[in-house]
Amino acid sequence: MTNPSALSPDTPAQAQAPAQLQEEEQDPYPSKEPVTAREPDPQEPAPTRTENELRRRLGLDPLEWALPRAVRIRGWVATGVVGLIAALTRLIGLSHPSTLMFDEIYYVKDAYALWTVGYEAQWAEGSDALFAAGDFSGMSAEPSYVVHPQFGKWLIGLGMQVLGADSPWGWRIVPAIAGIATVVLLARLTMRLTRSPLLAGLAGLLLAIDGVGITESRIGLLDVLIGFFATLTLYCLVRDREWSRARLARDLSGTAANHLAPGAHLRPWLWATGVSLGLTCSIKWSGLYLLAVVGILVVVWDTTALRQVRTKAWLLEGVVSRGFGDFIRLVPTALVVYVALWWSWFVHDKAYKHGWAAEQRASGSPMRSWLPDSLNDLLEYHQSMYSFHVGLDSKHPYESTPAGWLLQWRPTSFYWPSEEEMAGASCGASRCVQAITSIGNIPIWWAAILGLVVVLVMGIAGRDWRAWVPLAGYLGLYVPWFQYPDRTIFTFYTVAFVPFVVLTLTLALGQATGMLRPVPGSREDRQEEAALAAGWVGPGRPAPRGIIARFLGFGPQATAAGSRLPDDGAPTDGERTDDERTDDADSAPDGVAVRESSAQAPADGSADAPTDAMDGYPTAGASLEAEEVKEPEGADEAEADNDRQDGSGAARVPGVTGRILRALSPQWTGVPTWRLRPEGLLLTAVVVALAVVFAVLWWPLWTGQTVSYDFWRMHMLLESWI
Repeated sequence: MTNPSALSPDTPAQAQAPAQLQEEEQDPYPSKEPVTAREPDPQEPAPTRTENELRRRLGLDPLEWALPRAVRIRGWVATGVVGLIAALTRLIGLSHPSTLMFDEIYYVKDAYALWTVGYEAQWAEGSDALFAAGDFSGMSAEPSYVVHPQFGKWLIGLGMQVLGADSPWGWRIVPAIAGIATVVLLARLTMRLTRSPLLAGLAGLLLAIDGVGITESRIGLLDVLIGFFATLTLYCLVRDREWSRARLARDLSGTAANHLAPGAHLRPWLWATGVSLGLTCSIKWSGLYLLAVVGILVVVWDTTALRQVRTKAWLLEGVVSRGFGDFIRLVPTALVVYVALWWSWFVHDKAYKHGWAAEQRASGSPMRSWLPDSLNDLLEYHQSMYSFHVGLDSKHPYESTPAGWLLQWRPTSFYWPSEEEMAGASCGASRCVQAITSIGNIPIWWAAILGLVVVLVMGIAGRDWRAWVPLAGYLGLYVPWFQYPDRTIFTFYTVAFVPFVVLTLTLALGQATGMLRPVPGSREDRQEEAALAAGWVGPGRPAPRGIIARFLGFGPQATAAGSRLPDDGAPTDGERTDDERTDDADSAPDGVAVRESSAQAPADGSADAPTDAMDGYPTAGASLEAEEVKEPEGADEAEADNDRQDGSGAARVPGVTGRILRALSPQWTGVPTWRLRPEGLLLTAVVVALAVVFAVLWWPLWTGQTVSYDFWRMHMLLESWI
């Protein structure tokens, strides 16, 4: 990516837009004059592409670019801080209540049985209270019919092996660790997508204080484990996208357009994605939908990569050849991992449905003779599990439909002791209650609904690949539930995709604040570079703003004219012909970004574009060094000098806003200060403040604290929460 400070109008050679642009800008869609092109010489070899040029076409930074060390360090600092907050919110009081609650009566006892006899066993009636007291005599040797794979219960049982099966810490420590790890992993995923420590910390913080994530990290259920492995899947997928595109640019370096696509490589991160998907499916089958979404996304990304570098027969190569390779790395890998994690079922003859094929053969009943008995037994077991899942329609007081999940319309109550159990409790009122309700952090969830609209626009209209990372989470873990309108389902399933709800909100706030840089080589990136070269944005200039912010009164739109200038009426990147894109890139020197701009600097270095061409911005020809800038009274001169040196321009903004911008250094935001939008920062601050206040007020209801009934009732903002 071109260094913005190198394009600032402080450099005399970087002149402003010429006066002739005023005439061009009168027509928003000027006709493009035909360009007389030299007839290609058949004997002349086709121009070759450099690796940096190919990397830019693929949305990657140049080879010589590296994330500054200070930014990397702050990214890890932000990750550590939010990880600590997650640990506190998930571990404090983890042993309360000391009894099995909600579906712990199934999963915790099944986990104990797996580690004891090797398969899920039946328990005598009344064993729940005995188990909580450390009495496991209610377990029999008879197999139990369970409808979820074993891996999640193996993990829960691991905690009991370490901390004791008679300890609530033992039942819940693995889900708690998974919840903490999900926060850390989301922060690292956000850092990789945005390269902003502040946005990484924001994503981690919002997830760390979300009620769905907190309550389900403090109970021995399976769904928080799905959320962790799903986040791990998308992290590995992003790493594979970077790795595979960098390798593609390296392989095609020095080749001309229409070269054959290079051969496939090992792609370790895609194999890791397949393994992670297998682990997700081994918790619950809902991971199958994520597998399908990720598979489609990988094929689309691989095919568009070949198109962007203009390989020969890119569509056929991408969909068929690369698509087959992607399938092999994902689906069989996930299947092998899934089947392997049933190992205990295979080795224990008493496990449920074990021996079914032999019984069918002995009775003369039809069966699948083409499969080995063990796989035949497992397949029959899975058919029975599938019938249970799709046919589950028993009524439950806390069941909900997916249409209300994003609104948190009907949260799940995990714990509500009876009045007899609460006798003698002290809360300063006549009636005391303890409640654990998985109410999401409402400011986060409701703001994320608007954020989802922003991210959809980013992904569809803006062609920003980063938007499809959280959208894949929605498509794979949320949307499929709509096909089961009659099934008994619950809002607490949302913990599987709450990391992507938070990531969606973070990307939307990143857009609002200006911390989300354009993708290298994208149309927005070229427009920004041209606007920097023209002096319309940069140090000392107002932040670039979109039409919505301008409509709300947050100042002029910095790139109103610039939005047309870079392309000069030319089609967008997706509309331009392959030859036009290639000619532009091939004519650029190594490592220099391609600017599709008609703006040319006058020979004398002056620039005389009028102010009205820039929609109220200072005259384009006005040099920043020549401007009379008054520093805020009492401002630290050393700080102002530093701001001028690093190109941030923060010292030029007076008042409280200037102090805030100076505090948000590029080492924390990941962008120069001139890109920051005060209204976006204010919006982010409001969302975070509301989320923190909500978390403090609802903490007693997420952790089962003893409160008065009136206190609890006051927190039930919606009647559907009761």
